[in-house]
Amino acid sequence: MMGGIFFYGSTASAQYKRTDHFDAAVLTLKRCTASSNTGEQHALIVSLRALNDQSLRPFFQSLTKSTSWSSRVDGILGLAELSANRDIDVALVNQLSVEDRSTVLRNAVGFRLIQPETIREMLKTKDLPLLDLVVLSAELHRRGEKFPETELDKAALDPSDEISGLAAALLLEAGNVDGWKIFTAQLATRSPEIRNVVIQELARAVQLYCIRASIAPIVEIVQDPSYTLPTRMIVNGAALALAPVIGQQEWRKFTTQERGQAALVRAGLQLMSQENNIEAGLGSSLRNGEPLVEAIADAIEASASGDSKALAAALEVVIDRANRPSAEWAVKRAASLPPPLAAQVWKHLLVLFLTAPPNTSALSGVILDCASRLALVDTGSIENLIKASADERQFQEILILSLCNAATPEAAAVAERVRGSLSRRGEGLAMLAVARGKPALSPDVLRELGIIAAGGGDLDQTLLVQSAWLFARHSGKADQALSQIENK
Repeated sequence: MMGGIFFYGSTASAQYKRTDHFDAAVLTLKRCTASSNTGEQHALIVSLRALNDQSLRPFFQSLTKSTSWSSRVDGILGLAELSANRDIDVALVNQLSVEDRSTVLRNAVGFRLIQPETIREMLKTKDLPLLDLVVLSAELHRRGEKFPETELDKAALDPSDEISGLAAALLLEAGNVDGWKIFTAQLATRSPEIRNVVIQELARAVQLYCIRASIAPIVEIVQDPSYTLPTRMIVNGAALALAPVIGQQEWRKFTTQERGQAALVRAGLQLMSQENNIEAGLGSSLRNGEPLVEAIADAIEASASGDSKALAAALEVVIDRANRPSAEWAVKRAASLPPPLAAQVWKHLLVLFLTAPPNTSALSGVILDCASRLALVDTGSIENLIKASADERQFQEILILSLCNAATPEAAAVAERVRGSLSRRGEGLAMLAVARGKPALSPDVLRELGIIAAGGGDLDQTLLVQSAWLFARHSGKADQALSQIENK
């Protein structure tokens, strides 16, 4: 009799656990649509957007009707990310207030979620703010499309330096110098502090939108001694990217005049990051005998030589100097190398951090980006590093998180193989990597995912919401979950 009671209780418990896991997942997902003044809503929705899951389309559609402005914006951007051509829906955008519409448009430009035909359609909007006008026109230019010059003439007259400067730069690209004269005359009336801020932002913008004709006049402007070293460095960076001849000329002048260690390192990283043809010998302008500067100078020369293997080796030496900014730039520069050489550089940084953590703490902020890049091209190296880092649990968890970010079948396979020997959080991350990378889960694995989705994996809220959704989807209950969490 007692055995029967225990049998019955065990079965009932299993049934309730399965139900509770789904209910817990739905409760977590509901936080995406609950009113909040902390910004949690947005962070959770962004995390769901990162899944790039077509089955979330109805959810994002429901967000476009939300009473929360940030949720409406996230809904439109989420739908754009799932669309075939990664483009925002003009009809949905036009239902927004002017302020919310501007937020969508600028985010769409920033995330590359707006196509030229959509930009041209939005430029016809009667109450389009001038800043939106110049940003959309700049994006058209970046995409190699013609932009409307007539409205930009008006924008160049605007009292806002941000609007006037970008409009004037675009007009220069079209051969119209009048707007630039208006902008520079207005700039001359500002205090030195304001002028520096304006030129810094303008230099970043022209680099972002590839507005090459404005480089020479901006370089000329910052010859004035009222412009600070940081401003000149930002301008030099834009010049190196868009007008290499001018940029390298100014770079040589800058490194001759400014011999401070911080200035030399920053200037060296700017030149090291360039994929344009670099003049051989420029590295000698940098050298001062200090190991980090010498390593960067060597990387510059390796880049100028066109020898990918030499550049990979030089980037590894830069990483060995354990300086965070230079390591970040080296990781990004490696992305332009052939995949095997890029993987070599990224693995070098991770091995260095694992084998000498007391000496490489400065690299901790670079680890996730580096591991995430490596996980996309060499999951075998990630697996080996996970096994080798059993005594470095925090590092190991970052490696497993990189498998989540990869969201590939190969990454899921690695996560499956390393499960069972990880920390509690590591096991939760591994389960999330499996759920993200596999199209279907076995009943046992699905049950374990349910435990994670119910909060049993020590995951932060943004990863917990991913687990919750993936549990609902893999359970075949996506529609049921959506019906309970969608904005009504």
